[in-house]
Amino acid sequence: MKALVLKELRSVFCSSFGAFFSLAYLLAMGGLLWFFSGKYNFVDNGYADMVYFFDLSAVLLAFLVPALTMRSFAEERKNKTLDILRARPVSAIGIYWSKFSAVFIFVLATLLPTLIYVYSLSQLANPVGNIDLSSIAASYISLILIILVLISAGLFGSVVSRNQIVALIISVAFSLFVLYGFDLCAGLFLSGKIQSVISSLGLSYHYKLMQRGVIQLKDILVIANYSILFTVLSVFFLDRNVRKLFRILCLIILLNICFYFIPNFRIDFTADKRYTLSDYTISLLEGVGNEQPVTVDIYLTGDLNYGFQRLQNAVNDILNDYARYADNSLNIRYVNPYQEGDAVSDIYSTMSDRGMPGIVLNEMDREGKSSRKMIYPYAQLTSGKDTLVVSLLKNIAGYTAEENINASIEGLEFEFTDAIRLLGQKEPKEIAFIEGHNEVPQAYVYDAEDILAKYYFVNRGQIGNDVSVLGGFSAVIIAGPLLKYSETEKYVLDQYIMSGGKVLWLIDGAFYSHQDLAATGRSASMKNETNLDDMLFSYGIRVNPDLIQDRQCVSTYLISDDNTQSAVMVPSYFQPLLIPSQDFPITKNIRDVKAGFASSIDIVNSSPDILKNVLLTSSANTHLVKVPEVIDFDVERIQDQQGYFDQQFIPVAVSLEGEFTSVFQNRAVPDSVKAGKHRTINRSSHTKMVVVSSSDIITNDIQGKGENSQVLPMGYDRVSQQQFGNRDFIVNAVNWLTSDNGLMQLRAKQQKLYVLNKKAAYENRDKYAILNIGFPALFILLLMGSVILYRKRKYEK
Repeated sequence: MKALVLKELRSVFCSSFGAFFSLAYLLAMGGLLWFFSGKYNFVDNGYADMVYFFDLSAVLLAFLVPALTMRSFAEERKNKTLDILRARPVSAIGIYWSKFSAVFIFVLATLLPTLIYVYSLSQLANPVGNIDLSSIAASYISLILIILVLISAGLFGSVVSRNQIVALIISVAFSLFVLYGFDLCAGLFLSGKIQSVISSLGLSYHYKLMQRGVIQLKDILVIANYSILFTVLSVFFLDRNVRKLFRILCLIILLNICFYFIPNFRIDFTADKRYTLSDYTISLLEGVGNEQPVTVDIYLTGDLNYGFQRLQNAVNDILNDYARYADNSLNIRYVNPYQEGDAVSDIYSTMSDRGMPGIVLNEMDREGKSSRKMIYPYAQLTSGKDTLVVSLLKNIAGYTAEENINASIEGLEFEFTDAIRLLGQKEPKEIAFIEGHNEVPQAYVYDAEDILAKYYFVNRGQIGNDVSVLGGFSAVIIAGPLLKYSETEKYVLDQYIMSGGKVLWLIDGAFYSHQDLAATGRSASMKNETNLDDMLFSYGIRVNPDLIQDRQCVSTYLISDDNTQSAVMVPSYFQPLLIPSQDFPITKNIRDVKAGFASSIDIVNSSPDILKNVLLTSSANTHLVKVPEVIDFDVERIQDQQGYFDQQFIPVAVSLEGEFTSVFQNRAVPDSVKAGKHRTINRSSHTKMVVVSSSDIITNDIQGKGENSQVLPMGYDRVSQQQFGNRDFIVNAVNWLTSDNGLMQLRAKQQKLYVLNKKAAYENRDKYAILNIGFPALFILLLMGSVILYRKRKYEK
């Protein structure tokens, strides 16, 4: 056996076919990945990953491996040297494995110099070395497994024909069919479940999963089946032993049956475990399709740039994972809006009416030519008559394009899981807005109620004196009270919290007259007396009687004093753009939050029983105005004072989680409370609350009057016409309060961003192109030349 392997190795390493195979593969890969411009070029796409290398390798090797193997048996049969081998005490299996081993070793030797690509990407990464080596290693393993199938298919083609060209055609046909044929057949069916089942029979389906850095037992089993099948058929054609063939096929079937009952072993080799779905998502998906299957229409299609192609690939990957756990009850469709034949303006209007406004994508190539295109980065999920739109793209101020794409990919599991949860939700939870204390009028929280109604039954009402009145609500929202709470109302609210109730507090620390400020540009300010200070203090929070001015703010228009009645745009320092924490599920990957007349918050409870997280802060340039004080828009006075913005990162929103102490501990129950059999609870069960010192965050504007009035979204700034992160903040805050941690922890999921240092990559583009094209070719030539030279010297002696 050893002598046969060495003989075949010498034959491959010293043949012109071997040199053609290696040079064709290495030069093609080097040129496409490092020299020619396009989406496959590492420098052009800007990411430090090897995805396109493994994509291209499978296609190229499907043609080149058959070219390498076509002579193995066809030439032996043609020259009748195979009969000489068979006359010796060598089995057909021994002959087959000697040829298989030789080809496999040669292909591995050809792959070896491609490791220079990994080194180059590591050197060009930002920072140097920022590359996922474990994922790349797993992808190499998956490519090697595919190569095993291609070699066995190539040898089978060589066994069944004496003609090398016919053997090549047969081998290429089988290789392409097992790789991509089942995907083409799946496209003939409309049912997503049937498509998925048929696709899973092909190698491409499993190779795509493995090349991401995730290897499953089922993927290995499918690849092993193909390799064994071609091997068994080849050996059968060599010795024509029907009984042996039958026994081996029975053994294969038996092993597959056994593996069917073994749990699917799965390893995610990626450093950040990006392809591992949470237990919450998996348990949710296992119930999908029991009543209505879910259809997912993806509108992010067409000719996309590298970043959006990466986002589209991530969407496809996660939805394929979803489909497997949902027993293929997800019907995934890619819809190109432009294929309907309508005018671009009509398409934009239609998509906007459906809640999916287009986004203009401005691009510039290396030659400086700019182009514009409209894309629709959305998905629409439909179950029965219910439909939800999921935005696939996040646009976070201050983030680079790559960081926004990465943030969008990080949020995909949360967005899709949340949408599927809502579609399957039969009895939504109930929440309530508290009234009776001159809170923000309902018309000015209309947008908040409307968007929360997607998740909950939204109620409104006064607290009253019944201690159990709030018991049926998953959370209550207190939005900007201006009148004092009575002791009775405080007791009812406190006992609701002690019983595990959740509260979103939006309490203004200072009061001012909006009418005076709008009419005269000046207003007196004073402490906002709500009689809630002692409650909040007992829970660990103090909302201070002051107002935040911040250099990071929106702008407003003022009428000039020069009698021209012209409007002048000035910074509105009392309307800061708050910075969201990126380390907490509520505020991760949301835009700056627009606030108005916010106050500072102090955390006064150091108890380890209460987990405290600052959610929103002012910027590094902040000033506090203590009240009472006259406030105005005297911008020049502020700008003339050096060092006016003398504070930084003042908390404006805080989350609290744990067991709270009742404010009515050691206090008498108010006489008017209808307590019934209720006894005062002095320490709460585990619960949560969010405290925000600006009710403006939940407030929407109204444009126009009467029938022509229009509600503007929370956080929309009319001057800059920008939509800030208020909506996301309010929805996430309520969801965090009412949901178990499983869903909201998905928002905290992080993926490491592997990008190239663009400046270094472009400056050294030619150097790395020469290195990555020249080194692999030189390596294989030296290796093959060394083998030839060694044999020549050996036999000359």
